[in-house]
Amino acid sequence: MLEWGAKKGGVVPILLDGEQVATVDPETWREGAELVIGGQAWTFGRDGRDRVARLARNPRVVLRATRASAWRSAWTITGDGATYEIGPEGFWQTTHRVQRDGRSVGVGKQASTWSSRATLDLDPSVPPVHQLFLLWISHLIRRRAAAAAS
Repeated sequence: MLEWGAKKGGVVPILLDGEQVATVDPETWREGAELVIGGQAWTFGRDGRDRVARLARNPRVVLRATRASAWRSAWTITGDGATYEIGPEGFWQTTHRVQRDGRSVGVGKQASTWSSRATLDLDPSVPPVHQLFLLWISHLIRRRAAAAAS
């Protein structure tokens, strides 16, 4: 299971089955992040209304996330020949479903009852960068929901 870890010293560890696989330096106000994945620097950020993933030194967008609607929390992610959908299972649900090309490939939950940190349990066939981008989008959905509830 992939987990958005607890922030320490301004950096968030990303854990896969308890082992750190990446680090995130999140931008608090701009919904962006800089990640180091397997020694490569990645930037997750905004492109207009969309959220995108790109290698830090390459302007080419690898993955693009678009909100399905202004009224729903679901997002559609495209790139590298795949299309994913991620969003809450229902209106009052905290569980997120993840589909690739219309088939279920995973589910996301909160790390614990008292924490809103995102976790994703994804099929191993989902590439690592896609998994981390999906986790980041799940984190954004949870942050927005928490902000709207307060």
